[in-house]
Amino acid sequence: MDDRDLARRLQRGDAAALRVIYEAHKDYLLTVATCLLLDRGLAEDALHDAFVGFAGQVRTVRVRGSLRAYLATCVANRARDGLRRRPRERSLAPEVEETVSPAPGPLEAATDCEEADRLRAALAELPYEQREAVVLHVQADLTFGELADQQAVSINTAQSRYRYGIDKLRSLLKAGAPR
Repeated sequence: MDDRDLARRLQRGDAAALRVIYEAHKDYLLTVATCLLLDRGLAEDALHDAFVGFAGQVRTVRVRGSLRAYLATCVANRARDGLRRRPRERSLAPEVEETVSPAPGPLEAATDCEEADRLRAALAELPYEQREAVVLHVQADLTFGELADQQAVSINTAQSRYRYGIDKLRSLLKAGAPR
């Protein structure tokens, strides 16, 4: 069953459809939230809040693209709200819980962990608007038009935030690369 069918079932009051949607998208959405917030606990809170909001508004919500992109936008909104409420000191020293998928061997696992740590550290260096643009375009597959709507900016600003974020990530990752 596809997302549109599930959304229709949910709008008709089928609670099982919400569970199926959650199970289908939770890991992906948690990854998006963790990339945005750089804190696993806050990311889980944002995911939970987004689904509670989605479930509460499901009868009036009209999804115009993919449900996955819509939910990613909901999670990004909750992440932004969470950052506004966070104390400044905590946002300056992010801690990210390790999330590593099983690798074929210890060498590959160590390499994956190092690369993931470098990427998380580089993402933490980006201003939030740039980090959000990069994560939502790359991870959530939002178009620049959708990203502009999400961030309430022009499409040129959304593209610039993405480009500046990618450029800064490249330079940070290049600077930290082993020689």
